[in-house]
Amino acid sequence: MKGQTEADSKTVVLCVPLRADDLATVRLALYGVAVRVRFSYEAIEDLKVAVTEACNYAILQAGDRERLPMLRLVFTLRETELKIRIGTDSPDVTFGEALRPVKLPPEGADALEHLEDSPIGLYLLQALVDELRVEPGGEGASEAIVLIKRLVAE
Repeated sequence: MKGQTEADSKTVVLCVPLRADDLATVRLALYGVAVRVRFSYEAIEDLKVAVTEACNYAILQAGDRERLPMLRLVFTLRETELKIRIGTDSPDVTFGEALRPVKLPPEGADALEHLEDSPIGLYLLQALVDELRVEPGGEGASEAIVLIKRLVAE
């Protein structure tokens, strides 16, 4: 991890291999950053779920490769918000589906059968953060998903 100070924000960058075993490290780093922004316990838990879902989405796309891509998270701390940019070093990992409107399956006994067809994890992302967008990747880099959570005045 490294930190860098800008005029009105602080940036923390975390790079880990794109595998499920490293999600605990990601969640712990997120917790530390979110506490610095003064998020409530509930807001931090929402962020942990949203970030975990975004990372899981990338992990599923990476599959079982000989050389695992690196997951890169950039946390930008501002006085009233936290911006989390999640990307990889693999152009094969995309997040475009995150912006597709989600249609939940109809209610009833058959609903569970259709749940697997719905990107429910991405629906959670949309519900748990204040802003969600996908940024295109540069040369040799993947798309990145950006999650923004704003601090609610109490």
